[in-house]
Parts: sequence; C-alpha cells; structure tokens
Amino acid sequence: MTKIIQKVNAVKMEPPRKRKVAAYARISIEKGRTPHSLSAQISYYSKLIQGNADWEYAGVYADKAVSGLTTDRPEFQRMLSDARDGKIDIILTKSISRFARNTVDLLETVRELKDLGIEVRFQKEKIHTLSEDGELMLSLLASFAQEESRSISENVKWGIRKNFQKGIGNSFHIYGYRWTGKEFVIVEEEAKIVRLIYDNFLNGISAEKTEKQLEEMGVKSYTGGHFGNNSIRQILKQERYTGNTLFQKTYIEDGKTKYNNGELPQYYARNTHPAIISEETFNKVQEIRQRKRELGAFANPHIKTSALTSKIKCKHCNRSFQRSTRNTKSGKLRSWICATRKAGQGNPCGTGDINEEQLKKIICEVLDIDEFDDEIFLEKVDHIDVTGKDHLEFFMADGSVIHRTYVSTARKDAWTPEYKERYKRIKRSKDTNGLKNPATPYTGFIRCARCGNSFSGQRRTLKDGTTEYYLRCRTKISECPSNTIQESTLNALVCDVLGLDEYSEEAMDKAMDYCEIADNTVSFHFRDGHFEERHYEEKKRGTPWSKERRKKALKGMKEYWSDPEHRKEASERMKKIRKEKKWSSQ
Repeated sequence: MTKIIQKVNAVKMEPPRKRKVAAYARISIEKGRTPHSLSAQISYYSKLIQGNADWEYAGVYADKAVSGLTTDRPEFQRMLSDARDGKIDIILTKSISRFARNTVDLLETVRELKDLGIEVRFQKEKIHTLSEDGELMLSLLASFAQEESRSISENVKWGIRKNFQKGIGNSFHIYGYRWTGKEFVIVEEEAKIVRLIYDNFLNGISAEKTEKQLEEMGVKSYTGGHFGNNSIRQILKQERYTGNTLFQKTYIEDGKTKYNNGELPQYYARNTHPAIISEETFNKVQEIRQRKRELGAFANPHIKTSALTSKIKCKHCNRSFQRSTRNTKSGKLRSWICATRKAGQGNPCGTGDINEEQLKKIICEVLDIDEFDDEIFLEKVDHIDVTGKDHLEFFMADGSVIHRTYVSTARKDAWTPEYKERYKRIKRSKDTNGLKNPATPYTGFIRCARCGNSFSGQRRTLKDGTTEYYLRCRTKISECPSNTIQESTLNALVCDVLGLDEYSEEAMDKAMDYCEIADNTVSFHFRDGHFEERHYEEKKRGTPWSKERRKKALKGMKEYWSDPEHRKEASERMKKIRKEKKWSSQ
C-alpha cells in the first residue's frame, strides 16, 4: 500500500467585519423632559455600543424638545443622511414613539433603511425591522404610538388652557424681562430700549430709523443678534410691557402655529408682572398704528401716492398692489405689483405686472370717460380686485361689479416711431450699440451716404485660402445699389488718413466718430468736427471664366429664356421693379 502525502496550504481566516452601530434619542416637548434626560440617553447608548466587541461605534443622534409627529428634526435627518452614505449598519432606539409617532413617516423611513440593508432595533417593543414579522408588528404598534402622541398633545393643550384661565402663561422669553422660575423681573438695560422704541414711535420716528439708531448704539436683540425693524414692530404691539398678559394669541393645529382670530377663547390677565410702560402709552401707540393701517400708504408722507394707491387689491393675499417705477431707454415705465411679490416673497398669488397707462385706459372704458380723472375714479370706484395675471374686478361705489380682462400691450406701445428711430441711431453708433463681440471693427462705424443705413459684413473664403470681409449697405440693392467695400481696402484708407503704418482699431476709434460711404468715396468724420474724403477703386476678385464655362453658361441661358413661363415671370418682375423704383426728376 503506497502512502500518499499531499500538501495543503492553510487558508488565513479574515476576522468578521464589525457592524457600524448608531443610536437615536429624543426628548419630547409634550412630556416636559429635561435636558438631563437626554444626556442620560446619550450616555447609556454610548456605553452600550462601545461595550460590544462586535460593534463599531457610529455615534448617537439626539434631538432636543422636538415633536415626534414630524420628520423635520435636525439630528434625525443627519442620521438618515449618514445612513444613505453607508456610515451605519444598525440603529438602536428606545421605542417606536422615540423614533417617530406618525405611522406613515415611520414606515416610509424604516422601508428606506431596509432597502439600504440597515436594521432598526426598537428596544422596548423588541422589534428588529429586518426580521420577517418586523414590519407587521411595527405597523400595529406605530398606530398606537401615533394615537398616544395625539392623546398626550391634547392633554398638554388642556392643561395649558386651564392655566390660561388662572392667569398662568407658558411663554417665558420676552425682551426686557427674565424669568426667575417663579416670576418675571425687569432687566433695566433692556427696559430702557423698550421705552426708547415707544418714545421714538410717538415722536414719529419710523422703525427703520430706530433700527439704525440701535445699531449705532451697539444694542443687540434678545438672542444677541441684529435688532431688526420687525422685532421693533413686534415690541410696539406687545401688551405684556404694560404688566398685563393676553393669553392664547396663537394656537397649534396639525403641527402648525396659527393666529387666533376667534377660533378659541382668549384670556386677559392684569398685573401678572411688573410694567415697563404705562397702559396709556401702549393704548396711544395702538391707536396710531390702527390709524396708519387704515390709511395704508397715505400714512407715510415720504411715499408718493396717487389716486390708484390702496385701490388695487390682490384677491389671493388681500394685500394692496404697490407702484413700481423703472427707468427704461424709452423713458419711465410705471406699473403696479402685488405687495407680496414686491417684498421678494416669490409669486404665490400668480399675479403679474399691471402697466399703469394701460390700466388707466381700462378704467376710462369702465367709467365711460375719455380721459382718466382722479376725482371721478375716487368717487365711482371703491376698489379693484386682481385675480391671476389677467382678470380685473371693479367694485363700484354703487355696489355693482364689472369684470375686465387685462392684456398687456406695454411692450408694443413702447415701440413708438420716435423710439424706433432713436433705437436705430443707438445701434448704428459704435459708441452706443453695446456689442461685446462685434463681427468686424467697423460694426456701428459705417453709414451709407445715400440712405443713412448701417453696413453689414459678409465673410468670404477665397480659393487661395485667405479670408476677406465684404462690407455692404443693409438696404435692398434695388434701392441702394453697388455700395460695398472690402475690409482690407477700408483698413488701408484709415491708415492713409491717420498716417499709420499698420491699422489700429483703437487709434481709429479715438480719432474718428464714423464714416460715410457712397459711389466709391469714403468720408471720414473726426471727433473734432472736421472730415476728410478718400476715393477707392477695387478690382473684383474671382476665377476667370474658361471657354468651356462660357459655352456652358450661354447654353443654359438660351434654354432658360426659350421657356415662355420664364420670360413671363421676368417681365412681371421688371414691371414691379420699375413701379417701386424712385426715379429722379432729371
């Protein structure tokens, strides 16, 4: 029996890859958790992950005081971004309610992570999303979590509203005060600024001027940033500076904060904290603000108003249209724009610009008058509602409503014969046409001495490979015939007039304004007012005709003119040319 020995190479076993594990934590605004609770969660998960030899620590993502009903959570979104980048294999979280309380958002997020091969482990419910029954259990429990969140939210709202009835608020951040945990105390440095803001307003100083004053004084806002005019306006309508508090000015519905316009009861509590200004001062400011609101633009003497001011309303946002004036080449263009759009807030209303002159024509048509009259308009029209880009509703003083469609012809109307002529002069001049890359150095420099039109350039590549620009009058040849010049010829003439050895566009533009060409004569007009003329003769370039080519061309012409139809077409064409041609009186 023969012994067989075979060498076997040992295979080096690679250690299993450590799985990258992260955790997500959140403290809720509904349950009033403290920051200490969040720190405890972060510490717990950090120790748990780092204590497992098979895991690689990928971090803890923690959101503070945000609702689980929305996915708009900074740390939550950062975690999802890292997961998409392959930085996470497993996500640990305490419970479904910590991860998300909206069933739809929860399932969408978990399914996306599942498609990426990332597992989410809910410790309280003992669910692993990559298991077979993971999603079914998750759907059931998420529905309960969503309902629980809604129940907790309603309980919290009920408690807050009960406190409102007792004169206890839930807002503890206000400029000029600090909350000690039991009561508000005045911060005198900030209180001085509040009094200054109210005094300025009563003295007719605008919020914008007060903003500049505070900036020069080095005064910062409650958060330490710039003290803007919007913050100043908020202070001017804040009743809490009188020592009293109006509760439930806003409320939350479907996760959105809304102003309370009678949907819920409000509670006015007196003497809830020390006052910074008197009620008399506050009420006086509110009266002035209300009067200015009613007057609109007329309340500001610095704003130029007209009969149309505050009369044109946007039906979508209920704000007035504002006048906009633009300086154009044809003069001032006045139009009316929705205040929302003019403020740079996009165009959610879907309205467009309304040309003032065209609007006045429509008003004249509605009022059956020949010319727009301020007094008649103010007497007969209450206001105009604008819907979309083209629909106008005239609400008349007698209660009737008249509908009109607005079609803009402002661009067409602007092109008057005078403006067209002016525009032509601008484009014909090299100094004013504004061309960055003209076809030739002579674009806008040459004028036809016969008709006054400009010249255009046509490039031709000759048989020897050289390129030549032919400059010719833009008018039809039948009206202004044989008015052409080669660029090289004109270059030579410019050098001769200016005494240059080599053509220079810069030297030409510096010395000359323009040139006129007609009948093989160039008249150079200098910037100092004088002009000089030069005559030129050009030899036609081309390949001489051979005998064979002449013979072939002659044969083709005989065949063409032997056709009666061709002769008839040529006759009609010549009759038309003779009819249109401007014959001289000589």
